[in-house]
Amino acid sequence: MRLSKLTLVAITLGIGIVCTKARPVPGLSIKGLVDPADLIIAGKVQRVKQTGTGSIELNGFDYTRVDFQAEMRVDETIKGGPAPLSFTFSYSTRAVDNVGNVAEGGLTPDTYRVVFLKRTATGYAYVSPYYPSIPAASKSCGPNWQVKLGEDAYHKVLRRLLDSLCADSTFEEKQSALFVLNWTEDSSAALFLKAALSLPNVKTNPTLRMSIVSDLLHWKDLSVLALAEEDLFDQTVRSPFFPKSNLVLAISGLEPQISVPLLARVLKLPEPEERVAAARFLEHTNSETALDILLSALADPDREVQFAVMQSLGNLTGQHYWRPNTGTTESDPHWMSCLQHWREFGEQRKRGLD
Repeated sequence: MRLSKLTLVAITLGIGIVCTKARPVPGLSIKGLVDPADLIIAGKVQRVKQTGTGSIELNGFDYTRVDFQAEMRVDETIKGGPAPLSFTFSYSTRAVDNVGNVAEGGLTPDTYRVVFLKRTATGYAYVSPYYPSIPAASKSCGPNWQVKLGEDAYHKVLRRLLDSLCADSTFEEKQSALFVLNWTEDSSAALFLKAALSLPNVKTNPTLRMSIVSDLLHWKDLSVLALAEEDLFDQTVRSPFFPKSNLVLAISGLEPQISVPLLARVLKLPEPEERVAAARFLEHTNSETALDILLSALADPDREVQFAVMQSLGNLTGQHYWRPNTGTTESDPHWMSCLQHWREFGEQRKRGLD
């Protein structure tokens, strides 16, 4: 139950500091945010103001710091709490080390977000300094929406995220919501996404449509395979935000009897980027048939495609020495010797199959 009385509560969010050695930003995981959180709130960020700047020393290095105060109108306490309707809290962001490592993540006014917090000795801190919140919809898809999700905290967060697809949200908000989904963790969103494909503002948008189809293919839903083929081989379908190589990757995870023929067709497309993707992802099929298709692509006029072909051939056969080095030139002896090796390998393979 949420408090009905408007209460102003200040909490201090800890600064996320990264160590002095560069580290990659961790991947986004909704479950990884939900599980350790003590308080999860959904609502509109109404105001954000800078309250100061500073620095902090760690291991002999100075980190810059910017302090903010945010006010949020809380519509739902998903976990912990209950939080007051009007929630004001302080946080600090953008801690930068000497090699440009950044732990940043703040809030933007007039956006609707789900925020993940954990208790500290002095108040609260973000569960993740990289992903303090995710986009969400303020309204549900309505009582007639055919897909229901669970009532646990994870599925409530997932529902808030997915409601952006059927709500009156912008394309950017819908796109942002889709890009939050994790292929390995969020398969329970499949039925929701499949239903969303029939929505006019999703069905007619290549970015949203291809993103959803890719997710569903990763979850082995073959009912959208025809849609994937249509978008993949229609050269008029383009998205500046979602390259078709993502569709190629999703297809490569299907059974070889389905994926290999499709990837072979992609290797004939005019766009080098898509041919590179097909050459690299044919390796994922672990198929003998993929070897012959890759060998036939050795004559591709694009050098990047040739490079991808030889990388996949080396990995599929365990002949790792015969993968050219990145950045070599055509006059490089190793590049030419690799190319010659695979040509001879192909000839031997043909003789063996005859």
